[in-house]
Amino acid sequence: MDIITTARHTELTPEIREHAEKRLRKLERYVSDLQEVHLIINKEKYRHVAEVTLRAKGTNIVSSDESSDLLTSIDRVVDRVERQVKKIRARLKDRGKARRQSSRRVMTSAEPGFVEEEEPVDEVQEDESYPPVVVPRQEIFRTEPTTVSKAVDELRLQEEDVLLFRNEKTGVVSLVYMRPDGNVGFAEAL
Repeated sequence: MDIITTARHTELTPEIREHAEKRLRKLERYVSDLQEVHLIINKEKYRHVAEVTLRAKGTNIVSSDESSDLLTSIDRVVDRVERQVKKIRARLKDRGKARRQSSRRVMTSAEPGFVEEEEPVDEVQEDESYPPVVVPRQEIFRTEPTTVSKAVDELRLQEEDVLLFRNEKTGVVSLVYMRPDGNVGFAEAL
């Protein structure tokens, strides 16, 4: 994790820099893929403003705080960022727990609706360069409808690059996915 510290209109002593870095390093225990934390300290007349921008894989968290004391501003802004990270993490953890407890089953050949392995039909196999597609099993997941923003949050904390969900607003099956450029893509069935 890179910690970038910027001071505007004030001098940043080594003690203050060390204190800020010590507090910011504690965020690593909550976010495994933390890339960069940027702390900006600004002095405006009689107040000190501390702003933290946290960048993780696909997630940006920005928070700021101001007070008459610089160390107080730093401590309060780090506490705010920590609360935001814990809140996102707890929400995704609870959703994952609910999803695991929901009825998930893998259909076998004895169950109705299973896609049986079939011999390819001669009409379909006209071109020998393309092998026939066989679906060996089908998985059915029951999920609660969710919003696109919650699905994006869940996708960012998963190890997978694709998340299929039922859109809460439209009721149709939707898909969010990580693009190669680091942004999130969205697709919805018609």
